[in-house]
Amino acid sequence: MEETYAFKVSVTAQDDAHALAEARNHQLVLNSKKGSGEAGFSAAETLLAALGACMLTNIQAIGQKMHLQIDDARIEFDAVRKDEPPIVTEINYRLVLTSPEPKEKLQELHELSRKWGTVTNTLIHGITPTGQLILHKPVGTTEIKK
Repeated sequence: MEETYAFKVSVTAQDDAHALAEARNHQLVLNSKKGSGEAGFSAAETLLAALGACMLTNIQAIGQKMHLQIDDARIEFDAVRKDEPPIVTEINYRLVLTSPEPKEKLQELHELSRKWGTVTNTLIHGITPTGQLILHKPVGTTEIKK
C-alpha cells in the first residue's frame, strides 16, 4: 500500500494587506494586497519559495545519501506571470552549488532533487484544488429578507 502524508495549513487575513499562514506551530506573514509586495511575500513568491525549499530539502537529503560534500546551496528564481487569466506561465531557476564534487555527481543530484520533490512533482504534473465555501454570519446580525 502506498504511503501518504497529510498537510494542514491555515491562512487568515490579518488586515487589508497581511495574511498569516500557520502550520505545525510555525508562522509566515504573507502579503495579501493585490499589486503590492510591501507586507510580505506575494502568493506567487510564496509558490517559488516553496519550490526552492522543496528542492533544497532534497539537495541536502539526497546529497547526504550520496555522500557528497555540499558547502553551499542556493536557488535563484525568475518567473513570468500574465494577468488574464492570472497565471505563472514560466519558472526558471539557477541552482548554485559550492562543492568539490565531480560535475557528473552534482548533475545527478540536481536531477534527483527534481524527481523526488513534492512541490516539484505537483507543479510538473499539476492538480486541481478542490474546496468548499463555509459562511458565518457576524454575531448579532440578522439575514436581510427580500
